[in-house]
Amino acid sequence: MQERKCSKCGSANVYKNTSNNWHKDGVVIQMVAEGSFHDLFQTEAFLCLDCRNLEIQVAETSTMYGKQKTLVNTIQASNNWVKA
Repeated sequence: MQERKCSKCGSANVYKNTSNNWHKDGVVIQMVAEGSFHDLFQTEAFLCLDCRNLEIQVAETSTMYGKQKTLVNTIQASNNWVKA
């Protein structure tokens, strides 16, 4: 397995969450759109212990619960996210 490097400082001192129980021990992205059910997306998180950079990658493109929306649809409908 190739060693992951931090995208911010280049350090190899990067840790990944590995728990199978992602809802309790991992990082959860929760999207809240006005008047809708909370949409939960499974993620992978990588933390650099040298510079404290945290990278989160969405591992699933559809919600785990609720109305099975895609990440794109949920983000675009949310009032909590704006295009950068």
